[in-house]
Amino acid sequence: MFKKIRKLDYWIAVPFAILSALGVVMVFSASLTSSAMLNFYKQLLFVFIGWLGAFALFHFNISNWRNEKWIKIMMFGIITLLVIARIMPAVNGAHGWIPLGIITLQPAEFLKLVLIFYFADFFAEHPWQPGIKISRQSISQVSAWFLPMTSLFLLFIMPDNGNMIIAAIIVFTIILAAGVSKKVTVIWFSIAGIGFGLLQPIINLVDQLFHLTGSKHYGILRLINFVNPWADPDQSRQLLYGYYAIAHGGLFGVGLGNSLIKPYLPESNTDFIMAVMTEELGAIVTMIVLVLLLVIITRLIILGIRQKSQYQRLIMYGVATLLFTQAFVNLGGVIGVLPITGVVFPFISGGGSSYIAFSAAIGLTLNIAAKQKKSPVIHPNDTVARKDYK
Repeated sequence: MFKKIRKLDYWIAVPFAILSALGVVMVFSASLTSSAMLNFYKQLLFVFIGWLGAFALFHFNISNWRNEKWIKIMMFGIITLLVIARIMPAVNGAHGWIPLGIITLQPAEFLKLVLIFYFADFFAEHPWQPGIKISRQSISQVSAWFLPMTSLFLLFIMPDNGNMIIAAIIVFTIILAAGVSKKVTVIWFSIAGIGFGLLQPIINLVDQLFHLTGSKHYGILRLINFVNPWADPDQSRQLLYGYYAIAHGGLFGVGLGNSLIKPYLPESNTDFIMAVMTEELGAIVTMIVLVLLLVIITRLIILGIRQKSQYQRLIMYGVATLLFTQAFVNLGGVIGVLPITGVVFPFISGGGSSYIAFSAAIGLTLNIAAKQKKSPVIHPNDTVARKDYK
């Protein structure tokens, strides 16, 4: 079992370990005094479970995930959990959590990983063929889209728009990577870039047409506060205090545990932990964290390009998309370039469901990477080393 560790991809494993360790420290530091130790021990437990899961998936036979019946059972199980979460009491205006004593389960975090398995298998079996339009391919396999579309609809009605957007982007990226022409890919990425650039003007226009200002709806309030956070400082206090925390930290921070803003930041150890980290450790440490995460994402893309198996290639691209989009949506909400959606930052934010799901994704990609590792060059006469490596 431990012989496979010699094939560990350190470009993935080392940044993962560093980010996980820093996450435990920051969850403790970003928590309010009354709950700091509890959150610290909980995060340690989540890291332990996450690493066990990653270790298990690292040694798991990845071909077993290709069982279509097993993948559909996982999808059905996640949908069942989403339905249960929907009927649970709302937290901060949204459903999505199942209380389990001192911890809670968030099925949406595991859904994103299951969607990667589901569509990697689907498009490995039904790749796009030259000359066949996407619409024709989709219609011919309409029954296969029922379960994933149902899960996205459940996220929409919770409402859990942040995780719904991330899940939808993952699915869309896998579709583009499954054989769609480069021209179509460039067109869609261009549309996405233009849409991102025009997001605020579009929301402003919708506000003027439908008079959304003054609405009490949870999601609409976040959109209005995103466009003009200074119009109602009370409603936008989470974003504004995030600004203050980042500005207060500067380049080098005020020191671990010395944050002045975290008592005023809701979800300081989860959604807005990056603001607290920047205040305490400085913008330079935050940049290091982003570089470490980018190293993992870049490595996954490189390994995906090198894969001969379409299934494994799509898993690599799916996990890279998950990590990039998750970080982008979280950090975008913290610095005000995107509406606040309540999603966490990978490996740094507190939370068991998210950390365990991300760790499982890392374990799976390490498994795929290990299969691609070249065997070491062993001298023909070194029989001991040759026998040990078998």
